[in-house]
Amino acid sequence: MQLEGIQTPQVSVEKRGPREISVGKPVRYEIIVRNIGSATAHDVVLRDAVPQGTALVTTTPPASPLSQASGDDEAALVWSLGTLPPGGQSTVTMEVMPQVEGEIGSVASVSFRADASVRSRATKPDLRIECTPPAPVLIGRDVQVTLTITNPGTGVATGVVLEGFLPENVSHRSGRELEFDVGQLRPGESRTIDLVLGTRGPGVHAARLAARADGGVEVTQQLPIEVTAPTLELAVDMPLRRFLQRPATCTISMVNAGTAPARSVELAAQLPPGMKFVKANNAGWHDDRTHRVLWNLEELPPGETGAVEVVVMPVELGPQKIVLAARSADGLADQVSHTCDVEGLAALSFEVVDTEDPIEVNGITEYVVRVGNQGTKPATGVRLVATLLGDLEPVEAQGPGGHRFENLTVAFEPLAKLAPAEEAVFRVQARGRRAGDQRIQVQLTSADNAAPITKEEVTRVYDDR
Repeated sequence: MQLEGIQTPQVSVEKRGPREISVGKPVRYEIIVRNIGSATAHDVVLRDAVPQGTALVTTTPPASPLSQASGDDEAALVWSLGTLPPGGQSTVTMEVMPQVEGEIGSVASVSFRADASVRSRATKPDLRIECTPPAPVLIGRDVQVTLTITNPGTGVATGVVLEGFLPENVSHRSGRELEFDVGQLRPGESRTIDLVLGTRGPGVHAARLAARADGGVEVTQQLPIEVTAPTLELAVDMPLRRFLQRPATCTISMVNAGTAPARSVELAAQLPPGMKFVKANNAGWHDDRTHRVLWNLEELPPGETGAVEVVVMPVELGPQKIVLAARSADGLADQVSHTCDVEGLAALSFEVVDTEDPIEVNGITEYVVRVGNQGTKPATGVRLVATLLGDLEPVEAQGPGGHRFENLTVAFEPLAKLAPAEEAVFRVQARGRRAGDQRIQVQLTSADNAAPITKEEVTRVYDDR
């Protein structure tokens, strides 16, 4: 703190000595350094030199030759006097021996450092919203909310604005988005705002409160508002994906999360055209005209969950959307939907047969490969490769597309698509070159199944000569 404000150290230097001196007789000079200012002088350094025409005898306190540190004139001397407080002084003596006649003398100089500082106190405003959640209120009645906004920080909060964002089932005469201009809040100061809100829907609704001030100060808080009444909420549990012609079970749950029983509940499941009704539990029945499954429940107590199931059969490919709706005599209603993607499954199979077996050496047989799709969706990228093993020589090949020979391998061009129940036939003619059991190996792959399916056919080649 003593360094704050204007710092005015002021250093004076005075050199004293006799006016006349004699050659060969020692003479003494005295240098007085004073701080005549109002602040402390730091790092005070005195410099002088041995007068020309004299020889240095002694100094008090001892001086350090400047030439040792700076390379200046060897006769230069320096004294480090340290710190001089206001009114303080330091005295240095130098004794020399005159050696020649004439005027002698030297110039003494002093340097010092002055320090000054300034301190600032940084303050930070803050905001806090205090609001006690109101007691549960019956649906349709008003609820009173008291909001308190406080500045618990150390600085003044300016431009304070309080905002409120109400959920769908809570209302205010000014709308669902509220704004209050609070203005300025000093540290520890607070403002109180009273709100009267209307309720339209049951459940626990969260209102969001936000307060902001200049300087980027912002705080948010959630305010739960509980409205008691019977409620009816639906949930559905069903696979998101199903293959064609595979039954799927749809479980529908009804939850009364309110505080009163829901009476005379009607539940309906609207099935899409691509879903065939199979069965339903809990006395559910299917209306053929509307393709709906209907259930009736006399009462659903508070906190209870009722569940029903319906089994359907996917009969069409693509997304199939089931819409579920429930309503009660209390005026409660809820609706959910669920989409199940129905996919087909490509299932390839094939067989390999030889038309002539056995054959004599240099005889020709034909291998017929029949590839079929027993699945429910087209197979794509169907690729067939036949490799002749042993002493068989390829002669000719035929298929739905082109082919190429690679040594003893016949690679057919892949089929872009093989529809369900469709069949593709591939033929390979081969010549038996040596007697024995000769084999052909056939591998089948597709875009749906990269792992090859492999089959072999053995042909007996004989030599009767």
